[in-house]
Amino acid sequence: MALRLYHYVGAHGPRQEKSIAPTRKDYRSHGVDVVGLSLPGRLTRYLLREVLLAWLAVTAVLVVVLLTNRLVQFMADAASGDLPADMVLTLLGLKAAANLGVVLPGSFFLGLVLALGRLYRDAEMTAMAGCGIGPERIYRGILALALPLAVVIAALTLMLGPAAERHADRVLADARQTAQFQGIQPGRFLTLGGETTVYVSDVDAAGRMQAVFAERRLPDGGVEVWVAERGRRAVNETASGEFLLLFNGERTRGQPGEQAWQFMEFAEYGVRLAEPAPVRPGVALDARPLRELLGSDQPAAHAELLNRLSFPLMVIVLALGGPPLARTGPRSGRYGRVVTAVLLFMVYFNVLYAVSDWTVRTAMPAWAGGVLVHGLALGVVGLGLRYRLGMRWRARAA
Repeated sequence: MALRLYHYVGAHGPRQEKSIAPTRKDYRSHGVDVVGLSLPGRLTRYLLREVLLAWLAVTAVLVVVLLTNRLVQFMADAASGDLPADMVLTLLGLKAAANLGVVLPGSFFLGLVLALGRLYRDAEMTAMAGCGIGPERIYRGILALALPLAVVIAALTLMLGPAAERHADRVLADARQTAQFQGIQPGRFLTLGGETTVYVSDVDAAGRMQAVFAERRLPDGGVEVWVAERGRRAVNETASGEFLLLFNGERTRGQPGEQAWQFMEFAEYGVRLAEPAPVRPGVALDARPLRELLGSDQPAAHAELLNRLSFPLMVIVLALGGPPLARTGPRSGRYGRVVTAVLLFMVYFNVLYAVSDWTVRTAMPAWAGGVLVHGLALGVVGLGLRYRLGMRWRARAA
């Protein structure tokens, strides 16, 4: 006999809850079929759909907020001429990929609390409990999403995210150097590197300059002047660093007011720009490859590895803690527990990084810090399961 969960909606008075009804008359469906042994599979799919939709919505909001902050920074750099405008979207995508592994655990926890809060508010959890569906079956549907998500986050935090961060550093370093030359306009003087002034008569789309004049002030008060037919920008070609390559020209060097001047003709000449050395990408801890962290004996590398491994574990811990936190009465609002969920996640996140920094400053092993943080979180979850859901560990009789 196939039954379906309904709750009674009377014409007068408050709503009265019923567990099971054999017909649809005067009852509103909760959308959970009870068909013998097929209930666990259907319930798992139902919970999976509810949690997945809420999680995707929260993730979209958090990613938009993250990208908005990054976009403001990149647009400010582009407006000041420190970054080419056509590189903004590329850098935005790379930074989003680099930080996605940090965003997903929090968005999953908030989505889980929102989805389960709706089920409690609409008394669907009460109807499931009336059918003998306990927290174990609820967790089956939640873990059906949490376990694959933990694997995805592990791939993001351990490999894909750092790789995106390294690539973003390379693109950003090169883009900021390119932005200086994109500011060159025919018929106008432009200072490159702080000390070299350049004037060109024409620049094509590829950045090749015609009729180039360059002048630089020397530390001893002298001047150095180049006049060439053509020129272009070069990075790490003739030597390490950034150069202005000039072709078919003359160089003049000397002290103003004196008659001793040096003249030299050249077919190709590289003018090193007086600017800070290009940023070496991939040196930050959050951009180092996993293999480098595993082979390092530095406490900071071990702490970074702890942080990367903690986010997949965080998903499992938060999945276990979601149902006790989301449990509310039918009269409670849908967002009543969201603020609490945000605060708990912020505490969890900040304690993780605080303990990580502590392991760097002290002789405490990084794995011990991870056990401390996640063990404390599991203890809090255990208290929630005991006092909010009434779950206990029972020894099975022999």
